[in-house]
Parts: sequence; C-alpha cells; structure tokens
Amino acid sequence: MVSWSALGRSFGINLLKNPSKTPLVAQNVKFTTGKVLNGHGPKTMALQPSRWQWHKFKDMFHYYLMVGLIPAGAIVFYTNVFIGPAQLTPIPDGYEPKHWEYHRHPITRFIARYIHNSPQQEYEKFMHFLDEEQQKIKLRALEQQIKSKMAERHDYQAYYYRPMVNKYLRINKQTGDEIAERLGDEHRD
Repeated sequence: MVSWSALGRSFGINLLKNPSKTPLVAQNVKFTTGKVLNGHGPKTMALQPSRWQWHKFKDMFHYYLMVGLIPAGAIVFYTNVFIGPAQLTPIPDGYEPKHWEYHRHPITRFIARYIHNSPQQEYEKFMHFLDEEQQKIKLRALEQQIKSKMAERHDYQAYYYRPMVNKYLRINKQTGDEIAERLGDEHRD
C-alpha cells in the first residue's frame, strides 16, 4: 500500500481515492470525469508538442547574451565616457611612436597592442613567405633542368640508382674467392 501511494505521489496522482468523486490532477492540469460544468461541455486539454527545448534555448540565449553584453557594454561605456579618444599632439624630438599609438580609440589601441601583430612583423612574415616561395621556384627549375639534361643525354642514373663503391666490391669478391678455395672443386655448381 505504501508503494502504491509513493508511486501515486511521484506521478502527482492520488490513486487511493475514488476517481469519480475527485478530479484527477496530473502536472497541474485538471481533468474532470464526464461532468458538464456550467453547460459548456467537458473540459479537455489539446495535445501539443513540448516547448521545453524552445524555452531552454531562450534561457541559454538570454544568459549568454547578458554574460557577454553587460561586461562589454560596461567596458565600452567606461572607455568612451572616462578615457575618450586620443588627442593629436606634436611628437617630441627623438621619440618614435609605437604602432598602436597611431589609433585614436582606446579599445582599438588595446587590440592593436595586445592582440594583433605589428605591421612591421606582418611585413617581415610576408617577406619570409615570399623568400621561401622563391627558393621553391628555383629548386623546381633546377630539378626540371636536371631531368631535361638526363633525358637529352639518355642518362638513366636517377634517384633510385645507388652507385657501388669499388672497395666493397673487391672485399666481397675476395671473400667469395676464399670460400670457393676452401670448399674446392667438389662444391662448385
């Protein structure tokens, strides 16, 4: 009996009472058992798909929007109201401005200083890339020239060719001759 009442409580339904006398309550929706209330017919509930996913999406969207929007808005408000844009002043003699000092807005200066690379660094990276490509072009041209000379002269020495060193050839021949001499004429094919 205890298990039935616990089961009934978990589903929000009172299983022990007579259903004809009391309305069923399931997840905050009241159902009646055939009685007509105020002459308008039995109350029914239309089946519809769950909107849980939509509500969860809205909640997460609003949460992350506020997590990002409030701090970003506070930072933008603070920099625009209390810091303000940079003012042009004459450059003192002997001073070379840094690359981020050419930007007017403080947020742009911050991004140029701490996030992006300097224009000089970007230029040198591009020049290194061009130099690497030029070296590859020269190597490809040299390789094509070598292949054309090999084809022109009917030279078959290519990458798969391994030249034999005469020293090892002589040692191998001498060892073979010694073995043949020990075995004699009987074991020669």
